[in-house]
Amino acid sequence: MACAAGLTTGCANNRWLWQHSPPPADWPHAAENPAPSPSYTVGCPDVLAVTFADYPPWDAIAVVDVDGRLPLVHPGNPRVEGLTLDEIRTTLAALAQCPPERVEVSLLAARQARIVIYGPIRGRARTVPYQGPETVTDFLQRIGGLPPGSQLRQVYVIRPNVARGMRPQVFRVDVVAALEHGDHPSNILLQADDQIYIGETLQSRLSRVMPDWLSTIYRRATGLLPEDWWPFSKLLQATGLLPGTLLK
Repeated sequence: MACAAGLTTGCANNRWLWQHSPPPADWPHAAENPAPSPSYTVGCPDVLAVTFADYPPWDAIAVVDVDGRLPLVHPGNPRVEGLTLDEIRTTLAALAQCPPERVEVSLLAARQARIVIYGPIRGRARTVPYQGPETVTDFLQRIGGLPPGSQLRQVYVIRPNVARGMRPQVFRVDVVAALEHGDHPSNILLQADDQIYIGETLQSRLSRVMPDWLSTIYRRATGLLPEDWWPFSKLLQATGLLPGTLLK
């Protein structure tokens, strides 16, 4: 019985996360095209879309330049680095001499900062656009959860602090406690260029030392293979017999 329980630990971990923090319906899009928080500050080379209700010919899509300016022909190229979208809107409205509500500024692509995830992930690491301060659990929900073999009780955030000229910081995040009890002190707000390290279950580590043929059987039995690996799984998902997949 103990052995059987051990075999399903990896699968239970990930399904537990999925059940307690269901990802958005279109999480691949949410992960790569984030909705910035009001406190998100713009920088090079973020891509912005600007529209002027009173001056449609001025509408433009522009990339924040290396000098921190937004290269617009009209009404000018103000310095926007370090400003929020609302502050940029106010700045452009002042240049255009119109009310701020007549100007719209949106973030089309967040390129200035990324969150890097290390762990039992294909390719060893994954980078995700930073959308402003969000808790670790909110971030994991946005990107669709964790891959099979992740250890929820071994989640660490490394903050390099290079730009601040400070020593790196390490934070241990208790994902299970954060989701069970809500506002948990370890569930910190992520900052630009943070790195997340995910531990690996014993079952996942064991599968790496097995022969390929045995590893495939073992990973399938313990839930370490993504659902879309199994033959006919797409058909089963379409009929509702299998749930959606987690991050692979």
